[in-house]
Amino acid sequence: MLKSYYEILNVAPSATKIEIKNQYRKLVRIYHPDINPTAEAERLFKEINKAADILLDDEKRKNYDKFRSKNKVGYSRNSSNYTFSDLFKTKKEKLQQPVSKDGEDIIVSIDIDFSEAFLGTYRVVNIARSMICPKCGGHKFVNGNKCSYCDGLGEKILKRKITVKIPPSVKDKTKLRIKGEGQFGVNGGKNGNLYVVVNIEKNDELKIKDGIVYYTAQISPYCAILGGNITVPTLWGQAVIKIPPLTKANQSFKLIDVGVLNEKTNKKGDEIVKILIQIPSKITDEEIELYKKLNEINKKNSNAKYG
Repeated sequence: MLKSYYEILNVAPSATKIEIKNQYRKLVRIYHPDINPTAEAERLFKEINKAADILLDDEKRKNYDKFRSKNKVGYSRNSSNYTFSDLFKTKKEKLQQPVSKDGEDIIVSIDIDFSEAFLGTYRVVNIARSMICPKCGGHKFVNGNKCSYCDGLGEKILKRKITVKIPPSVKDKTKLRIKGEGQFGVNGGKNGNLYVVVNIEKNDELKIKDGIVYYTAQISPYCAILGGNITVPTLWGQAVIKIPPLTKANQSFKLIDVGVLNEKTNKKGDEIVKILIQIPSKITDEEIELYKKLNEINKKNSNAKYG
């Protein structure tokens, strides 16, 4: 038996015009080609529009009801209990229904530096997702002609930028999952996920142990003897240390509140800077003469002290 227009829209023959209009809008949101780009949805969408055109026009509906009553087209007292999909599909059509398929995951890699790994940061990643062409439904042709929307490929590539939040204290090779941002599912299947692999650049300068940052700074003999200011790296940027005169090798200085952030206390730890005195690999003749003079002065001072 042919399905009535009431059955197509899944409303009772006694339904009001407002009820029919609301049901029509509901079905459009499900089967519109822009939302459900399949051949089956396109066929159903045409049936829905045809049924709505008749039932939402008072004169057409009146004539249709007379014709339906006389010929018993799609007559069913319990038609309001049917689901829309049940009304449309025969057993053969159900067997031929396209199988849903979940979309594949997308995996991308990003690089962050040592400080960003401990402090947390953001990165923008570019992804490309393919979807069945909403115009041709993946068939590549429309009315015998190559689909102009997808250029006959049957699918459309959508490019997107996604901002990814990198949490503090992230580990190297961590995979961050952004749910549903992978490839599109097919025939109602779920979208895949986007996985962002975090690569942390190696840092040979800063070392971290038990929440304390350690750094070794090399200074010249002149700075060690005369004192001066040096710039050192921290997790939060650059910091300046004042080196006092007559600083010894392996002497350490503490920088407060520039270490690892404790998420429980919301306080930063310390950084310990160890001093090494760097002997130059090359010196000028003038410098050699000055070192000789200093050596002579040192000997005189030593003889005066112990002589």
